[in-house]
Amino acid sequence: MKRLLTVSFLALLSACAGKEPESTEQKNILENLTYSVDTLVVDAGEDFLNLSRGLGEFGLSDDKKRLFFFESEPPKLVEVDLENLKVLKKTEFEVEGPDGIGSYLSGLEIGPTGNLYINSYATVGIFGQNGKKLQDLKFFPSGIDSALAENNRTLFSRAVYDFDSRKIYSQPTFQDAQDHILLILDPETQTAQSLPIPKMKIVDDYSGTFTIESGGSSMISFYAVASFFTFFPGELILSTGAMSSIYRYNIQTEELAFIDIQHQSVPNVMKIEIPKNTSDPKEASDIQNKIFEHINFMEMLWDESRQLYFRFGLKTFRGETKDDPTTFEYYLFAYDRDFKVLGETKLNTIEGLLSKTFFKDGKLYSYVNIDDELGFAVFTFDF
Repeated sequence: MKRLLTVSFLALLSACAGKEPESTEQKNILENLTYSVDTLVVDAGEDFLNLSRGLGEFGLSDDKKRLFFFESEPPKLVEVDLENLKVLKKTEFEVEGPDGIGSYLSGLEIGPTGNLYINSYATVGIFGQNGKKLQDLKFFPSGIDSALAENNRTLFSRAVYDFDSRKIYSQPTFQDAQDHILLILDPETQTAQSLPIPKMKIVDDYSGTFTIESGGSSMISFYAVASFFTFFPGELILSTGAMSSIYRYNIQTEELAFIDIQHQSVPNVMKIEIPKNTSDPKEASDIQNKIFEHINFMEMLWDESRQLYFRFGLKTFRGETKDDPTTFEYYLFAYDRDFKVLGETKLNTIEGLLSKTFFKDGKLYSYVNIDDELGFAVFTFDF
């Protein structure tokens, strides 16, 4: 039996304002922020949704009325009606063969006509919603170092695609490119150009591994900060959790600019001393904790209704033991079209982890799994 559950609970709670900006001319628009939260559950109909991997990579239609994601094992494209909160259809895709997409996606985007950009270890291409590959986007570009051009893995593993310019944007690893660069790949001309993004070195500064020797065996300890490629109309934003500043690439003018963003309530750049190596498990864990507990800036979001950018900042506090709960501390920042800081505030009442967030009709959606059903926590901000 089909069912639709909407659980609403009002959390009209005041968020603690961040420290007053030094300039008295600029008002903090989030100083008196309040918000309410509704929890919505999507009707899967007579079927059920396999959410073993969560929402995973997802895409939205231009009007934000449709959400697309893939179930796994086997991969099925799920189309969700966000207006009526119901699953519209599922379409099975092939794992292998000419139209194969593999079993795990690293990228999914929805074009204006409904075609899909799919990035996985098995393919990088444009697909129809019927599962058929329309265009293979992998190629060996001219215009860059030949060794880099022949390295499909580093060229395309973190690549995103712009349906308007029909170009691919990628950030290869420093180990492969020997520099911090943004690559712009043109499948039509089979060419590539690179632009320097030296400030993104900070991602490598706070990402790495330690080899821990213990009891005759070896253990690898990882630490890392996130980096993001985010498309908005006419622009690509490059950002990272380790600093507040961003790179902005104008797709029309092909100009890349570094934008220095300064907040008053939190540190704007991560500054943590990382040893070259350690064999001490506790020291390795302490380094991870220092990165988690520092402010980590999350991906930029665009609210079309307000014509504002928003971004969360997150501090994560792991428990003393594995049985102790992990807690989170959130901050919210607001920016104008030029990324001038308009507001910042600490959010004291968000207990869980926000996931797969996006704005629709002026409200923030965050994915939640509700008893193995697809749900969203929907935040209404008032300020």
